[in-house]
Amino acid sequence: MTDPEFRSAFHGHKDVLYRFAYRMTGSEAAAEDVVQDCFLALWRNPAAYDPDRGTLRAFLLGVTRNLLLKRWRRERPHDALEDDASLCPPADLEGRERAGQVARAVQMLPPLQREAVILAEFEELPLEEIARATGADLAAVKSRLHRARRNLRRWLAPLLETKGTTYGT
Repeated sequence: MTDPEFRSAFHGHKDVLYRFAYRMTGSEAAAEDVVQDCFLALWRNPAAYDPDRGTLRAFLLGVTRNLLLKRWRRERPHDALEDDASLCPPADLEGRERAGQVARAVQMLPPLQREAVILAEFEELPLEEIARATGADLAAVKSRLHRARRNLRRWLAPLLETKGTTYGT
């Protein structure tokens, strides 16, 4: 990879990777570190990207995801990253502004559900690209996204009810 190609990749994808990492961690510093490590990995081993397997964005999101999971395991060695962690404790959402409530609810999701909803809803990736970026089966991505949306609906229902809106489950 030439220097101009690397610069183009950096400028074209750094914001997407940062938003994903920030939404997964809730920390600006952690997000910056992970994005830096992602591009460092690309610089050291550009041959790891195979255009026949997907877009550069999906590849870089996959690298970012792997770095986030490694960080998660290092910081929380006893917490599970299971898909089956579909039920989470209720959230107290009263008294906070709407955007903050949604962000907090997303942060409360189990990590695999959180990454699915962030990539689908915030980054607007198609399900197939999410599957490539996460190395998961399409069915697993759909299941994670379904569970995440169900949890968010349940947690945010009080917010919607106070605004005079109801949202079906």
